[in-house]
Amino acid sequence: MPDFDAIAVALAGRFSSANVTPPVGFQNIRVATADLPGQMTVLPAVLIFADNGDFQTGNGQRQGGHQFTARFYLTEAGLGDLPRDMPVLRKWLTVLVDQYKLAAQLGGIVSSCRLMTWKIGIMDYAGVTYSGIEMGVHVVTNEGWAAVS
Repeated sequence: MPDFDAIAVALAGRFSSANVTPPVGFQNIRVATADLPGQMTVLPAVLIFADNGDFQTGNGQRQGGHQFTARFYLTEAGLGDLPRDMPVLRKWLTVLVDQYKLAAQLGGIVSSCRLMTWKIGIMDYAGVTYSGIEMGVHVVTNEGWAAVS
């Protein structure tokens, strides 16, 4: 069966400072985690959210498609700050969209992991507004499945 905690931790690991080369002149990601804090941690940060998924079974196999959201939080933002942050966010986007390129397989029953969507904008976390990038990640799992009655 899928270990969703291990999958989320592996997704966050691809955004750790050891795996990311920040745009020239910018602070690297300081925290990348799937264990969501009660309030925002140091910035920039990446938080991983498990969203939803489904399974298809048959012929002794179960394939799952699972959606996760990776949110890159750049800075606390007030109304009107997005235009100021936009050039920096575009530079970060160039770096972040390829973080799963070398890790299409996270291990175990995960057969693929692909960043499918992105959106730059204003995001809220724990009642505070931030500028950042939201990325949709699709994870496919495959496992042997013996149905019982």
